[in-house]
Amino acid sequence: MNWTGISIRPHPCAPIRWKKCAVFLGKLFRNIYENKKLLLPYRENDRVDFISQEDFAELLRRIVEEDEDECGSYFVSSGYRHTYGDLAAVLSSLSPGLRILYENKADVIPREDYPFELRKIYGWIPKEDVMEQTAWLYELFCKKVMKGKRSLRDWLEKLLNRQEGIFKYVELLVVFLFTELLNHYLGVKVYFRFVDIRLFFIVIMGTIYGMRTGLLAALLECIALFVQYLGIGVDWTLLFYNVENWIPFMIYLMAGSVTGYIKNKKTEEIKFSREEYGLLRDKYLFLNEVYRSAVENKGEYKKQILGFKDSFGRIFDAVQRLDNILPQSIFIEALLTMEDILENRSIAIYSVDQYERFGRLVVCSDQLRTKLPKSMVLEESGGLFEMVRERKIYKNTEMQEGMPVYASGIFREEKLVLFVVIYEVNPDQYGMNYMNIFRILCGLVQTSFLRALDYEELAEEKIYYPQTNVVRRERFMEILAVQSEMKEKKIADYVLVKLEEKERHKVSDSLSRIIRAADVIGEGTDGNLYVLLAQVNLESFHFVETRLAGTGLSYQVVEKVG
Repeated sequence: MNWTGISIRPHPCAPIRWKKCAVFLGKLFRNIYENKKLLLPYRENDRVDFISQEDFAELLRRIVEEDEDECGSYFVSSGYRHTYGDLAAVLSSLSPGLRILYENKADVIPREDYPFELRKIYGWIPKEDVMEQTAWLYELFCKKVMKGKRSLRDWLEKLLNRQEGIFKYVELLVVFLFTELLNHYLGVKVYFRFVDIRLFFIVIMGTIYGMRTGLLAALLECIALFVQYLGIGVDWTLLFYNVENWIPFMIYLMAGSVTGYIKNKKTEEIKFSREEYGLLRDKYLFLNEVYRSAVENKGEYKKQILGFKDSFGRIFDAVQRLDNILPQSIFIEALLTMEDILENRSIAIYSVDQYERFGRLVVCSDQLRTKLPKSMVLEESGGLFEMVRERKIYKNTEMQEGMPVYASGIFREEKLVLFVVIYEVNPDQYGMNYMNIFRILCGLVQTSFLRALDYEELAEEKIYYPQTNVVRRERFMEILAVQSEMKEKKIADYVLVKLEEKERHKVSDSLSRIIRAADVIGEGTDGNLYVLLAQVNLESFHFVETRLAGTGLSYQVVEKVG
């Protein structure tokens, strides 16, 4: 594989690198950590994209392992349609009250919604949505990057935590000296003669700090008591051999040990409960994360499967969209579905007259409206008509100028009634896979269109007034609504003509010979009769105007019924 020919261009918003805060997310996280305002470079509705390190590494691995590649240039995208507004909402959740501004720069970076080319060539599917991991990334940023950048308050807290044992013994010594001072000055007073301040000191220290500190406090008070006995002239041998003199020392030691034991036992119980709670909490969080990830992955995989152009989900969606009994609705849905699945904007659908001589343009992509003729002589299309007539897919392998690249016919009882053409394709759309998808979609259109025609024949009495080709009011308004929608989407034109004559039989007899199969005569909601001329605009109306004038009917061009 020639690496010099490969140019991987990931989006500028690369994943965060912990040792450098100069990257995009690093700057944002640092400002959040320091309670500063954020300044996003583009507009709120502009796209922003992130690629996770795992997905990008997987792509590089697949590229390296591919032996048949020589060169290529690809645009890497995660497939998630996030905006800077979404990013701002996520960052705001990290720090309530955060102020976020936009520079509103022009976003001129070209993007693809999904890396279809990389999916097709290397089988690479981006899985992780970095936007959902922003909170975790910020937490990791604070631990990895900002751990060495502490304030004076942080340093003091750290010092206190480290020196907690030393301060405990300093406190013990200070309180011991204070206790002895109180005992010296208050012990001679009558009110405090029955209060043992030393015992109170031992109980407090044992209750607060546990057995070790309680026993140490008791030993200190035993030494102080021993010194006091010596100070009043009691010989140490008398203290040692007289058991009654042991009682204060034993009480001090028992008080320190018992209170310390109770404190230690309570502390261990609390510690065990916290550890048990922490273990249960970790298990719950793990299971919850597994469940959430499974649900998210299921949704993402389903979205990616249904969103991929070759998937059965897209085909099923096409079947649902084409499920209609109105031929005009089928035309518009067929065009939009083919443009979506085939990723092409140069598609046209023609209707064919009963003698298979002319093709009338029904709908076409927006960019072809001014380029294609409204009708064509099929015999002059050369090999296209012959190939389509034989129920084969026409493919312009000789690259004849002016001819479509693909064409396929739609038949009813061995007669060609419609044919679909694709005029332009990308280089990667030349192949059997693309042609087979085109064949399948044409088959779906044929099934839906023939079902609609069969329904019209069976329900002819409900659609047309008796012994006329005038469409009833409800049906005509449905057809007009579909034509208006096609005109708004710039895939078809029409002209609506209002007739002064209200006699249906006379209008039907007068116009039956001059209108085309795609044109519709119908009754509007106001009771007047109208003629809907499909694929006719005001510029080309003069061709039809001559024929209408020959019928002797008075008319006027209107924009809507009423």
